[in-house]
Amino acid sequence: MVGPHPFPKMVRNFQSVMGIEAREQYLEMTGELPDHVTACVGGGSNALGLFAGFIDDDDVQLHGVEPLGKGTELGQHSATMTFGKPGMIHGFKCLLLADEEGNPAPVHSIASGLDYPGVGPEHSHLKTSGRVNYHAISDDETLDAFYKISRREGIIPALESAHAIAWAMKFGRENPGTTILANLSGRGDKDIDYVTENFGHG
Repeated sequence: MVGPHPFPKMVRNFQSVMGIEAREQYLEMTGELPDHVTACVGGGSNALGLFAGFIDDDDVQLHGVEPLGKGTELGQHSATMTFGKPGMIHGFKCLLLADEEGNPAPVHSIASGLDYPGVGPEHSHLKTSGRVNYHAISDDETLDAFYKISRREGIIPALESAHAIAWAMKFGRENPGTTILANLSGRGDKDIDYVTENFGHG
């Protein structure tokens, strides 16, 4: 999702098959649309692909989840939508985590696919317009979700996707009875060794 026009639009359109199929399958399974739809956001392609299926459904609230990492100080996180300001990176304008001179700042996330100081320009627009809500989830919350969904559902999520699962778990506890569709954008095969070697078996 990151790059100058028309690349972000092309990627969103290709990825939109996820959102179209998710909407159709959810309707077929439940007879109604979810109250909330959520996905992790780094560059933002998987989230926009999912959101594309629901963007015109005003009753469906959309939520992007980004990495709060180890804390709120610059360099401890990759929460571009939460802390970023307009800037330029890699040939396009977007919300950007930058130092005092405007250079892209160092970032951190437990998920390698989310540690990027910028975000796709369409996400920047969706935040500004208010159509999508953006939230930040810490490394610890992500790990907790990673372990819980692995144990309870038999699904090992990618650490990227575990951010969205962590937010859905938290939001669901606070709002019982609400329906949430969360995108699992990748498998945790690539992450399982890293998690167990660095954090144990939870």
